[in-house]
Amino acid sequence: MADPFVELGRLLAPAAALKVASSLEIDGRLRKALEKLPPGSPALVPLKGAFDALGGAVLAAVLRGFAAAAQANGTDLRPVWSGPTFDGDGDHTTSAIAHLIDDAKEEVFASTFSATPDSEFVRALWRAIARGVRTTLLVDSKIKHGQTAEMLRQKLTGARFWTYVHPDGGYSAQHSKVVIVDSRSAFVTSANLSIAGAERNLEAGVIIHDAEFASRMRQRFTKLWEHGAITDLG
Repeated sequence: MADPFVELGRLLAPAAALKVASSLEIDGRLRKALEKLPPGSPALVPLKGAFDALGGAVLAAVLRGFAAAAQANGTDLRPVWSGPTFDGDGDHTTSAIAHLIDDAKEEVFASTFSATPDSEFVRALWRAIARGVRTTLLVDSKIKHGQTAEMLRQKLTGARFWTYVHPDGGYSAQHSKVVIVDSRSAFVTSANLSIAGAERNLEAGVIIHDAEFASRMRQRFTKLWEHGAITDLG
C-alpha cells in the first residue's frame, strides 16, 4: 500500500491542502475536512490513512508544510505560442493547455470568448470532467447569439458555466482567456479555446507555475461572481 503522506504530497494542490488543514484546525473532525475535497477525489483515501496515523492537529500542520513547500519552489514562467514555430520556441498552445488541464487533480477554471467543439482544449476539459475534476467555464453568452455558449454546455455536461455582465447593464464582452488549474498554475493567453486559436492564428501566452499568483487570479474571478459582475449562465 502506498504511503499516504507521499500520496497526499503528490495529489493535493497547495490551496486544497490549506483548506483541509484549516478545517482540521477549526473542527478537528475528519468528515468535515473531507468535505473540502470534491466527491471521488483520489486524495480522500490517503487523507483518511494520514488522519488515522497522526490525528487532526498534527495532520493539519503536515498539510500546511506541504503547501508551504510547494509554494517555496518558486515561479516557473514559460512562453506559449500559436502559429509558425521555430527552433527554441516555447510550448505550442495546443499541447500546453492540454497538458495543463490533464494534470488537474481538484479544479479547472477556464475562460474564453469563442470556442469550437472539436478543439483539443474542449476535449481536455471533457477529460477533466470525466475524472471528477471540478470544472468551471466563464464564457461570452452573446457571441453568435449564444450558440457558442450553448454548444459548450452540451459538450461539457457536468461543468459549471458563468458569464460576464457589466455592472451598468450595458453591452460588454467576456474577452478574457485564462486557464487556472488547482489554484497553483495559470495560463494567460490571447488564444480562444478554438482550433483557430491553436492552429491558425498568431497567438501568444504564458504559463505561470506559481501557487500564489494562480490563487490570486482564481480569487479575482470569485470576487467578481460574489459582486454580481459574473453570474451563473441560466
